[in-house]
Amino acid sequence: MVILSSVYREFALRDQASFSITLSIDSRLEQIRLVRAAMSGVLGHLGVVESDIYDLELAVTEVINNSLEHGYRGATDKQIEVRLEVCGADVRIESSDSGPPFPEAERHRLEGELQPLEDPSEDWPMRGHGLQIVRQIVDLIELRSEPGRNCMVLEKHVRLREE
Repeated sequence: MVILSSVYREFALRDQASFSITLSIDSRLEQIRLVRAAMSGVLGHLGVVESDIYDLELAVTEVINNSLEHGYRGATDKQIEVRLEVCGADVRIESSDSGPPFPEAERHRLEGELQPLEDPSEDWPMRGHGLQIVRQIVDLIELRSEPGRNCMVLEKHVRLREE
């Protein structure tokens, strides 16, 4: 009966919760918490389990950090746009910036075969694992570059709380 209840709730959620919200933030590290708070509020209100909310907050944090560090190289006068779309239990997050395109040589980290993360050791670099962690969290990651615009898309089918 729990399975039927969960399926019924997902269909009910799909009927009432197909919407999106778009946030535009300055390219400052402290602005990330605003995106996290908005995502947490929306997803929590829709009954998404806390662990999936946390995972998506971590993923969007890593993506925005990547834009700040590599795209904008620390410039604080740029914009990052984050669009959260929810359709039933499917969540789609698009983060876009106007930094330089993602390096072709690094695309394999996003588009290649998903490799399990190695166990950290003293030799493990402290940096450079953010997008690998994102790939472990989400069901789909896609990168699009257009003239003057980069967009990273994350998709995840989330679990709903039992009520």
